[in-house]
Amino acid sequence: MPLHCFVDLVSTAIKFIANRTMSKSFDLDRFDFRLLELLQSDARTAIPVLAETVGLSPPACYRRIRRLKKIGAIESEVAIVRPKTLGWGLSMIVLLTLEREGSRTVRDLLAELSRVPEIIEIWNVTGDYDFALKMVARDMEDYGDLAERHFSSDERIRSFKTLVVIRGEKGATPLPAAG
Repeated sequence: MPLHCFVDLVSTAIKFIANRTMSKSFDLDRFDFRLLELLQSDARTAIPVLAETVGLSPPACYRRIRRLKKIGAIESEVAIVRPKTLGWGLSMIVLLTLEREGSRTVRDLLAELSRVPEIIEIWNVTGDYDFALKMVARDMEDYGDLAERHFSSDERIRSFKTLVVIRGEKGATPLPAAG
């Protein structure tokens, strides 16, 4: 399977599961789903434009967006910047296998890896690997240093496999509503 397909598959699966869980936990209706779809494309869209598009009054639209933020359906509003723009010449997916899978080990490792700025996303996954990480590095030498510091020297990690991204076809894209 080509790397970009694997990355898309993992990302889509995680987002699908998160989206299914969210719709049940948050009790969202069709207006909420439509607002979330629109805001994913452009979070700076003016409230009156959003309101007209979804068929709500501007105050009702504003209240819904505020509620979606409060309940955690909207995690944040960010600018998505190409890694190369910030000096990150390499992107990669790293697959980790743990020596032992205990809830404490998983929790501690997640906390530690979350503090590494070069690790952009972390997924605790099922199958042959325990974690899938999306990472960036300046170059191969930089990645080698990162791998030594965070993976090779960690006794909890049995092995790791690195997939260097040659070309990315699809970045952060809006999620369709599953509800």
